Amino acid sequence: MLVLVGGIAFGPWLGTLLSLIAATAASALSFLLARWLGRALLLKYVGHTATFQAIERGIARSGIDFLILTRLIPLFPYNIQNYAYGLTAIPFWPYTLISALTTLPGIFIYTLMASELAAHGLTLAFILKLSLAGLALFALVQAAKRYARHRRVDLSEEER
Repeated sequence: MLVLVGGIAFGPWLGTLLSLIAATAASALSFLLARWLGRALLLKYVGHTATFQAIERGIARSGIDFLILTRLIPLFPYNIQNYAYGLTAIPFWPYTLISALTTLPGIFIYTLMASELAAHGLTLAFILKLSLAGLALFALVQAAKRYARHRRVDLSEEER
């Protein structure tokens, strides 16, 4: 919702920049909060279990790929991902950079569309641009799925 407001209030370029900074800061703070408050407890209570060890090995092997996949394909709520990744061993700076890069296309499209709608109203040109934006996001999701298949990132496969 705030991304839409950013597009209306600041236009597509400044709105995108401000929204990206805010979203990146929020995801980084959520990640750090989970890392500082939750990871030690998680390791203490379930760190020895086979399931947790399998998850840790999977994150070590393809955590960055998994992060890219889950950020581009909206399988899980974005805010929950921020905390969940803080509980993993993914390093902070790669997490933050990838999160920013993978949210940028959506933020730009939302701010651009909100700005266009506020400036010109609901016109045929707006509907066409919105359709093209939807196709672009769809293509991005499909590219992420293809990337995941290529890298053999599987959400259901357990480490053997």
